[in-house]
Formats: sequence, C-alpha cells, structure tokens
Amino acid sequence: MIRNGKDISSGSVVSTQVCIIGSGPAGITAAWCLQKAGIKVTLIEGSRDYGTAWKESWPDKVLLYNGVADGLFATNEPEFLILPYVGHTSPAWERERVFGGTSAHWGGQSHWAGILQAEVPHLAGFDTEMYQFVGPNYRNFATRTFDGKTIGESPVDVILNASLLNIDHTNGIVKGLRVASMDVGSSPRKATEFKVQADVYVLACGAVANAHQLLLSNAGNEHDQVGRYFMCHPLAQGSIVRITKPYLSNAQSRLMNGQTPNGDPWHDENRVGVTGRFSPDAEQQKKLGIGSCWFWSGGGQYYFEMAPNPDSRVRLADTHDPVFGQQQTRITWELTPLDETTYNQSTQLFKAAVNHLNGDVSFQSWASVKSQLVDNGHHIGTTRMSSDPTKGVVDANLKVHSLDNLYVAGSSVFATAGISNPTFTIITLSIRLAEHLSKTLGS
Repeated sequence: MIRNGKDISSGSVVSTQVCIIGSGPAGITAAWCLQKAGIKVTLIEGSRDYGTAWKESWPDKVLLYNGVADGLFATNEPEFLILPYVGHTSPAWERERVFGGTSAHWGGQSHWAGILQAEVPHLAGFDTEMYQFVGPNYRNFATRTFDGKTIGESPVDVILNASLLNIDHTNGIVKGLRVASMDVGSSPRKATEFKVQADVYVLACGAVANAHQLLLSNAGNEHDQVGRYFMCHPLAQGSIVRITKPYLSNAQSRLMNGQTPNGDPWHDENRVGVTGRFSPDAEQQKKLGIGSCWFWSGGGQYYFEMAPNPDSRVRLADTHDPVFGQQQTRITWELTPLDETTYNQSTQLFKAAVNHLNGDVSFQSWASVKSQLVDNGHHIGTTRMSSDPTKGVVDANLKVHSLDNLYVAGSSVFATAGISNPTFTIITLSIRLAEHLSKTLGS
C-alpha cells in the first residue's frame, strides 16, 4: 500500500512494529523480507510522489540536500551535494530524493565469465576481471517485482512525502519519529507533521543522509564517530594512464573490450555489454600495503579504493534548509598519504607487468590526478560497524551502540570501501538485518 504523508493529519500517530526510513535498495530489501516474515512494516520516504518521473524531484533535492561541500570537494566538486544525474561533467550522481533512491538511475555491475571465444590476458600481479552492467529490468527497487509484487503492492505501509525531522530518544530507547510532509506547490513548505511509533527503527537513507539524520537528532554520537570515515570510489577521468606501446594480442584486446570475434560489441538478449579491467591481486595489495584499483586495458581513467580517514566526514552546517528549517549538511572529503601510495605503487606495478609483455605505459603525477578526482558515487562509511563503540557507530547486528531499538542499513556501515560496487553487499546486509529483527521481534 502506498499513501501520501500529506493525507496524514497533523498530530496523528502511525503505529507499527518496524519503521524503515528510506526507500533505496537497503530499505526496500529489509522491508520486503520483514513483511514476508509476518512483521508489520511502515516504510517512510521523504520524496513527494513523482511516480517514475524521478528527474522531477531534483528541485526538492536542491532545497533539502544542499549545504557545504569542502575539502577536496571545494576545488573539484563544490556542488557535490546537489548534482543531478545528467547534464553535468561529473559522475557524482549517487544522491536522489525519490522513491527507489539511487536505484531509480542505478546501473550496477556484476562479475561475468567470458563467452567471447577470446583469449584471457595474464598480467603479473593482477587479476583479470570482466564486468557486465545490469539491465533496466533490475534497476529501480520501487518498481521491480519481488515474488510478482512491487513493494507498494505488498502489505508494507509505504508513506511517500514523509520527511524525517527528528529521532526522539531517551535513556537508550527511541520513543518515536517526528515526520513532516510537504505541500504540492512549486515552492514547497511543510504541510503536516505527525509521529511514527514502532518497536524498532531502521535508518536507510544513504551514507550522507544517515549521518546527517543522526547528527540532527544527537543520536548515537557519544564518541564523535557519527559522520566520520566518509569514503567513495574516487575517479580521475581522461588520459591518466597512457599505453605508449601495445602489450595485448588482438584476441586479448577483444575480450577486454567486450567484442565478438568479428570485432563488433557483444550484447546479451537485453542489449547489455561487458568490459574488462585489471586489478592488483590480493597478494600484491598485502605485499605493497595498498588498496585496490582498476586499470582499463587501453589506459585512460583511474579508479581506486579510498583508505578510511576519520577526517573525511559529514557534519552539520551553520545554514538551514528553506523547507523545514533544519541545519544543512557539511561534508568534507579528504584523502590520506595511503591513497597516494596506492596510486604510485599500483601504477608502477602495472608498468612492470606491461613491460614484461614487451609493452610500455606512462602515467600522470599524483598531484595532477588529485586535482582531477571526482566522487564516482558509492558513498561508504559515516556510521561504520565496530565492536568498540569508541571506534564506530553500529555493532555487528547493525544496531546503534547506544540505542537499543535503532538500526542502520546501507553502505554507511561499511568499515572499508573495497573496490567493487557496494549494492550486492548492501542487499546482503539488509537481508541479514531482517533475519535478525524477525528473530528478535518474534521471541
């Protein structure tokens, strides 16, 4: 069932067993699994009802997601917090205020085993990996079906136009949520305000918004850990790595470029192609003390695993949003010397492997690369998992350490970024969380 928060009168109380805040892959997966277990679930989503026309929500994102982006953002992506999905030069599109979250535009990738009748290249110290983008039928979690039904057709009570204002808590227990709706005008203002009361609450709004909501409510931040360790997958585009002397055979190049034996791009029945990349293997990463990265066979851009950094963080800005009057986000993106080491060591490793195959490669300096870096999405950290409350925000069950009935879902709980797209792990953790809550509430 889907309804509009504007139709819930001010002062009303919505009661449920589990309230999930956020409708991206994390929130919808948890909601679906919980309702299948017989748990009464209410899912609230701040976006007004735009149906499948998710681009129409971008003005609301500007109003409610704006703030201050500093650190590396200040020079490279000052409008990081509100950039739209298309129509700009940066690929930092991993924030949406719409039913389905970033899965509304989400592409996704999965590892792929080749069927191209081509030759697999072997570079010393590297894994050869193939990736296939997920087709459109698997994208938007708000419209895709699970057992033949969308989340809106399930028993889950989905409330759109329901923005979380505050998590009311005392003595280690969340007592309820203050939630507001917006009017339908072109200059939205608060329309109604109501409460949601549940046995358990799950925050699933994305790494930036999860931290922002906890900070607004002064929840879970006894050790100043909320918002810290913001990570992503940095990307430097252009000719960062240049192949100055070929090193692959034609058959190997065809595989890495996803081409058929006659040189045409290969597609599956959904017209989805593949691409190949080289990544330092685990032995080399451990030996060199570096993170992972991706090299494309023909050179070009550089994409890498960012090291955890407590000074890369989300805080509250001094400014306030024009709709609900809440403090806006201040996000600082900072790298560490380990990121420079990862770049220098991995490029030298790549050069040595290419030289061994009688090829050659050149690459730009770290200073040049750093000046071009953008956040390629996949926001990670800010409510990291840790067994020690002084070093993280949630425990192994994703429960906020200091609050008995508040949990966090999504990649904000990751302790490290890795190199792979995070959605598979997000979904896995949401399923695990739903199983844990089903046992807890059923006992």
